[in-house]
Amino acid sequence: MIRRDGDEVNASAESARYGRTARLLLASGQHQPAVRQTMAQGARIPAPSLAEGTFTRLRHMLIVGEVRPGQQMTLGVLARLLGTSPTPVRDALSRLAAADALQQSREFGVIVPTLGAAELEELHRLRIAVEGLAFANAAEMHRKADWRAFKLLHTDVCRAAETARAVQFASAVWALRVALLGLSEPSVLSMFVDRIWCRFGPTFTQKAEDHDTRREMTMRLGDIVEAIGQRDPSGAERAVIAEIDGRGLYRNLEANQDLPAPPLVPNAASASVAAGIIQSGAHHV
Repeated sequence: MIRRDGDEVNASAESARYGRTARLLLASGQHQPAVRQTMAQGARIPAPSLAEGTFTRLRHMLIVGEVRPGQQMTLGVLARLLGTSPTPVRDALSRLAAADALQQSREFGVIVPTLGAAELEELHRLRIAVEGLAFANAAEMHRKADWRAFKLLHTDVCRAAETARAVQFASAVWALRVALLGLSEPSVLSMFVDRIWCRFGPTFTQKAEDHDTRREMTMRLGDIVEAIGQRDPSGAERAVIAEIDGRGLYRNLEANQDLPAPPLVPNAASASVAAGIIQSGAHHV
């Protein structure tokens, strides 16, 4: 029990009071120090096991496009980069392959899928069905305190759109999406969204190399945040469909757009996820 102005307040109630908005803001690296101090008043998030942490980091690498379509996922290299033994990496790769986020080939081993026209069309329809409904529901669910956190996260997206590499931009977009849809808590929705983005993330990040694409996407995400702030479900649904439909994200990359692979090293956002700061429902996969 803790005491404030002579009143006893249950510590778990304090955690509930501060925990949600703090977790939303932790998705943004810029705001982490102040939010960590706030979260210190609440419940501690247990550290994941080695196997679960390795899986989480590899999954996040796919979601934010730290690897490109067609890139080989080499067991020994990944184990060294992640500072672990091959066993948890092998288990994580097997889980991701079982969820269709990776492909297994006798010739090349485990590789990141290169999506064809039919697969891109399927992902397009899935995103509209799943995220369109989810964002409409989010418009009725969130509080004003949450909306302020969303606006800060959208500011990070705006900044990354102009100054950062595509992977950092994709990380900022994902942090905002996690917060808006409440994906930090395990649920059926988080499981579906994570599976979609594990498969689509590398292609999305390649498309995000184009600065005009980033700017349009940033504007559409701002429309979603605004609709949620106004508690406008139909407006949120229209905005997310416009974001999904924007600038040919689901057209195949042309041969001359075969962009160089980003470095196969988890970034700060990946490390935060592995540390248990941002949990996601893909561990259901």
